[in-house]
Amino acid sequence: MKKTYGILILSAFLALLLAFLMPGDHGTVDAKSFSEKALKEAVIPQKIAKINNDEKEVSIIYYKDQAIGVLKDHAKLDSMLTKIYNDKYKTEFPDARLGLGEDIHITNTLSLFQYEDKDQEILNYLKKHDLFSIEVNKITFSNGEECYVKNIDDFTRAREAFVKTFIPKKDYQLIKSGQGTDALTTYGNRYVSFQILEGATVSKGLASQSKILKNEKDVLMYLSYGYDHQEVYYTTQEFDTVAGIAWLNRLEPKQLMAINSDILKSKDQVIQAGLKLNVTKISPPISVEVVKQEMVKESIAPENTKTIYDETLREGKEVIVQNAEEGSRDVTYEITYINGEQTASKEVAQKITKSPVQEIIRIGTKIEPKIGSGHFGWPVRNPLVTCPMYCYSGHVGTDIQNYTDLYGDVLASDRGVVVTNSYTSINGNYMVINHNNGYETYYGHMARPGYFQPGETVAKGEVIGPIGMTGFATGPHVHFEIRQNGQRLNALDYIGK
Repeated sequence: MKKTYGILILSAFLALLLAFLMPGDHGTVDAKSFSEKALKEAVIPQKIAKINNDEKEVSIIYYKDQAIGVLKDHAKLDSMLTKIYNDKYKTEFPDARLGLGEDIHITNTLSLFQYEDKDQEILNYLKKHDLFSIEVNKITFSNGEECYVKNIDDFTRAREAFVKTFIPKKDYQLIKSGQGTDALTTYGNRYVSFQILEGATVSKGLASQSKILKNEKDVLMYLSYGYDHQEVYYTTQEFDTVAGIAWLNRLEPKQLMAINSDILKSKDQVIQAGLKLNVTKISPPISVEVVKQEMVKESIAPENTKTIYDETLREGKEVIVQNAEEGSRDVTYEITYINGEQTASKEVAQKITKSPVQEIIRIGTKIEPKIGSGHFGWPVRNPLVTCPMYCYSGHVGTDIQNYTDLYGDVLASDRGVVVTNSYTSINGNYMVINHNNGYETYYGHMARPGYFQPGETVAKGEVIGPIGMTGFATGPHVHFEIRQNGQRLNALDYIGK
């Protein structure tokens, strides 16, 4: 009977144990199944030392998502943290405390199981892997970014230095003091305002040593790049300058100097070849807004050309009455930059310094008859006949000068249509006009090709070219002929008749 009773008790115990270990709907056990599973894969294995009648709270310590083990005595952990702080960190971080690392967390859960005590092994694991955090100043920005600084004064100075990478020191001081910069009176620019768009609050927080910004330069690097960034370096070449290196790597000279303050002391510094400079493009966790005004000169385009149709002017002819001229104005823009990148621009003032001038042209609509009047005028003004027809053997025309302007204009003797505009070695530049009434007139030795092309209509007295002496000529004159049905006539018998 006793043997049977013992078998029944053992069977009940094994059934109970299997019920806890097997998945299924087991009430409080199912709620803690994740913790139980995690402990099976814990870094430090722990056997079940006892199954309690009632659930008791156990503390499971995790590194990220990996269970390290069940911590039995929290006092041992606190004692170890105090000792490590005093031995290792107190000198560098006085008046602080040591806590567990940011990836370490403790979860309290209820369990019927009581695990064997392996507190020392757990504590040794934490020590071996340096899984601790130090209490320092925690800066939380309104955009959710946060950093940990050893000294608030370092943060304040670094933040000011970071802002000054976007605005000259003199302008920074004038704006900060409330005095402001002088208004623009000529072309150039001035800084109007600056601000950090995110607010910041200071509290205490635990951080690993790798995340603690221990000096002003550390803070400045964080404000420039955040915590996680990949640095890019440039090796200086002969004749490099601060401005040139900055431009090449899309940085402002002040930014380049700030992140290389141990090497670069002045923007005019003579740079030796072979230096290794940090040229990582900034990607700040905060936003520095700088507003700048700039006055520039801009051109004003004139209105479209005004056209006047003139019935007294020959059709197809254009006369410029007034030439177009661009105007100008002085414009002041207000430009907004965020971390050195332009984000907005608006016009805030303008002054017209010169009004534009509209072009005005007259276009002729008069249709000139193609048939001549039959009455011929002199081919030059102030005519002087220097060699009439047959003044020497073979001279079949009339040579005429303008005695007040030897190289003046050649005039059409009557209206008609140009049929020839050409050149020969004897006649030089010459033109022939057909008056479509049986008459043609000829004009030779012009200084350059005539102003009208074959097929164009000319009016009586219209300028057709300049007097000259091209071809075979001893002085400037017009060799003038009047022809009727191909026969040359004595021009002096017809001019003015």
